[in-house]
Amino acid sequence: MKNKKKVITGCALALALSAATMTSFAAAAYKTPAEAVSGITGKTMDEVTAERKSGKSYGSMADEAGKLSEFQQAVADIHEDRLNEKVADGTLTREQADAQLAAIRERQAACDGNGTGAGAGCGAGRCSGNGMGYQRRGSGNGSGYRNN
Repeated sequence: MKNKKKVITGCALALALSAATMTSFAAAAYKTPAEAVSGITGKTMDEVTAERKSGKSYGSMADEAGKLSEFQQAVADIHEDRLNEKVADGTLTREQADAQLAAIRERQAACDGNGTGAGAGCGAGRCSGNGMGYQRRGSGNGSGYRNN
């Protein structure tokens, strides 16, 4: 009887740890803000795309679902992954990447999900950004227009 309890307890612990690990990997798996909104809110990518085309920002979609902070963390993770890639390939120094990530997190702190892009860090449309991905024009960090 004692051994049976130990086995059941061990299995339950292993299951809980693997579920927690899967959740951690799932959060880091987002490659775009659209994927993040879809995964966090439970909406399909088609629904997210349709709402985005109608003018709604990803931040406002997350905010309406009560998941703005989770969305902001996912977007910060996306940017952090991209910055780490740039450090690895020698495009940026670690200090530059850390400074850009700090700026992203600072803008997110002021973000209310309304999508204005006025320094909020998760706004819609054309807001000047750090140049990480989604650029339509320009080159390099800090130039061009972001297409969030």
